[in-house]
Amino acid sequence: MGSSMNSAVSGLRAHQLMLDVVANNLANVNTPGYKVGRTTFSDVLSQTLAGATAPTGTMGGTDPQQVGLGVRTGAITNLFTQGGILTTNKPTDLAIQGEGFFVLSDGSANYYSRAGALEVDAAGNLVDSVTGYRVQGNNGDITISQTATTPPSATTTGMFTGNLDTTVAAGSAYTGTIAINDSLGGVHSLSITFTKTANPGEFTYATTETDAAMTIASGGTGTIQFSGAGAITAGGTGTITLDFTNGATSGQAVTYDFASAANLAPVTGYASPGTLALASQDGYASGTLQSFSIGTDGSINGTFSNGRVQSLGQIRLATFPNPAGLSKVGNNLFRESANSGVANIGNPGTGGRGTLAPGALEGSNVDLADEFTKLIVAQRGFQANARVITTSDEVMQEAVNLKR
Repeated sequence: MGSSMNSAVSGLRAHQLMLDVVANNLANVNTPGYKVGRTTFSDVLSQTLAGATAPTGTMGGTDPQQVGLGVRTGAITNLFTQGGILTTNKPTDLAIQGEGFFVLSDGSANYYSRAGALEVDAAGNLVDSVTGYRVQGNNGDITISQTATTPPSATTTGMFTGNLDTTVAAGSAYTGTIAINDSLGGVHSLSITFTKTANPGEFTYATTETDAAMTIASGGTGTIQFSGAGAITAGGTGTITLDFTNGATSGQAVTYDFASAANLAPVTGYASPGTLALASQDGYASGTLQSFSIGTDGSINGTFSNGRVQSLGQIRLATFPNPAGLSKVGNNLFRESANSGVANIGNPGTGGRGTLAPGALEGSNVDLADEFTKLIVAQRGFQANARVITTSDEVMQEAVNLKR
């Protein structure tokens, strides 16, 4: 009777613990990145009343006689199945699709999380919005400063497009204006005049500066020859060298591209009005950060006021040989344990790591129907063990009444 009551008490404890796990799962049904817990029971070592006997020539064998001593909680494990992807449209919200954990640092130790509710703090650090721990990238902390700038770049090539009318009279001129950037990002203007010669399909050109801070050191002149079909056959490129008095680097060489292989819309010489103009040039001024975006591979790219896009960092993910072995420490965080294995950190989408879904969060993987079923099972298990205790008590009472 004592054994039955003790076994039933262990059943109460075990099913109470199962209820605790189920309750925690249900409490976290809307926690981003939460991974459901599962309780596994195992029986306690049995008391052997009689051992097994082997068969003989005249007698059959007998099985052992054992009475179990109850139940215990064998394991409480976390199931790392994929949670649903919930769109938030917040640029710094990130959901992991596949394996991996965000790597967070408090300055002395790393933590790991599936919850990607991130934000940029006042210092420009990308952090976990719950704990403030800093998200780790290729170079440690990821900083996205709103005062970030991108340096200027001097013009090296100006690409032209449009038309020069080869049917005009000799001496006819067409003037176009181009703008270039110096090494400091300053903008300067040049005028190019194309003059028709007496030769069929031939133009000469000359450049003049219209900016007091710039002088032409050399070049800027040349001859362009068009075929009878209006295509440039000679003089498809030219060069000019510029000096500056505003502190920018002098001796800046700029290539005029009228019809190189890289020019997808070269200058033509058709019998139509002149439209030649600068299509593009590769220089630009310095710029300030306007916005940033995070890619599925964890790359963080900033868009600057000068139209340039520049890398600001790279989010990394960690995988583990046994993620179920990680230790929960609260706030959606995990720590390495003796049975999780060492973190393998790398870029999203590589080495078996999942990709990121920007503007979304991974929801909890709690299945309500499954949890409510477990709730009923745990309740019935608790009730059944409580009945065993009641019955054992009644049997003991009957035994006491034998003396009366």
